[in-house]
Amino acid sequence: MVSSRVVSGILMALCVAAWVPFAHAQPKDAAVHEFPAAPVFAGKPKERGHAYGKEFAAAIREFLDREIYAAFVGKPASKDDMLRYAAACGKVVRDECPELAAEFQGVADGAGLTFDEIVLINLHEELYHRTELKHGHCTAVAVAPPNTGNKHTYVGQTWDWMQTVAGKSRVVEWRRPGGASVLAYGFPGMPMGAGVSSQGIALCWTSAALGKKGQSPRVGIPSYMLIAHLLAQKDMDAVLREARKNKHAGWFTFVMADGNGRLVNLEGSPTGIVVEEAKDRLARVDFGSREMTGAKPGEMPKLHERCQKMYGLLDVTRGKNDLGRLQDYFADPKHKINVGKATIDMMVFDTTARTAYVSRGTSYKLAWREFGFGGKN
Repeated sequence: MVSSRVVSGILMALCVAAWVPFAHAQPKDAAVHEFPAAPVFAGKPKERGHAYGKEFAAAIREFLDREIYAAFVGKPASKDDMLRYAAACGKVVRDECPELAAEFQGVADGAGLTFDEIVLINLHEELYHRTELKHGHCTAVAVAPPNTGNKHTYVGQTWDWMQTVAGKSRVVEWRRPGGASVLAYGFPGMPMGAGVSSQGIALCWTSAALGKKGQSPRVGIPSYMLIAHLLAQKDMDAVLREARKNKHAGWFTFVMADGNGRLVNLEGSPTGIVVEEAKDRLARVDFGSREMTGAKPGEMPKLHERCQKMYGLLDVTRGKNDLGRLQDYFADPKHKINVGKATIDMMVFDTTARTAYVSRGTSYKLAWREFGFGGKN
């Protein structure tokens, strides 16, 4: 067991590390390929995790070494301190999400790593969140009838992240017999960064509260594991029940929707969770809820400039915001939602049809690919 004293020391180290910059070598654009077909991982929880871990073992190890250890160790937290923090968070995952924990134990076994190392990979958001980042927030959007005009509901986003991982993301089908399967977008070792479930629930998101000093993550469920847990729920009410347990580790603003057009914004920080629902459109770049933005009574929340731009675009094409429209808003630089090479990927999930549409960023290999359940891609 990790003592509270040790955990406090680890969190203090993470907080001190908040303003230590790091740099990565940038990839050659030619190394970024279009999205391949989505592999299917089925069976019992540990079995499907093991199959995933075995197939992507080399990539998972590379991500751990380059994007976690090389980026964060000694700045100033030691490798051992980071793994102790991961162990503490892993205990919360085992207690709160036992099936998810079994899946990720399988990932660890298949990749030849420990459970704590897989948890550490999925703590990437909490770790790098407190550094001097050279990229900003993603843009996450949800639209529902009558805003869409075709009776479908969509959730989508630009994925604005480190260029070092451009081309390394994959879409996989996480097939859960008797449960919610997921068409998941993710990276090696963190299979669910966004996605749509067979229950018609989709989740996209953006970082929040970047650049604020004096903050530290707490012991809890890593953001990427929380995404996987929420996408495993049977309906939106179950999603909200799980989110309101307030067991998360760090910061996020989730944009979600279901096949019935219900739009939900979940915003979390180490101090708590906020839930807001929207009618037919929802956009986020950083926090946007009244509570998290600190809006006073009678005042509108202060939104990120790009979030305001996204709302403006949706208003201009109200009633016509379908799949093609969102793809255009994400991909065409003239709309100023795409942020160049930092937009490494783009995606739109149709919660009505339970399908995913994903492309590399416009600066790489713009080519939208459709994915469906049952290996349809």
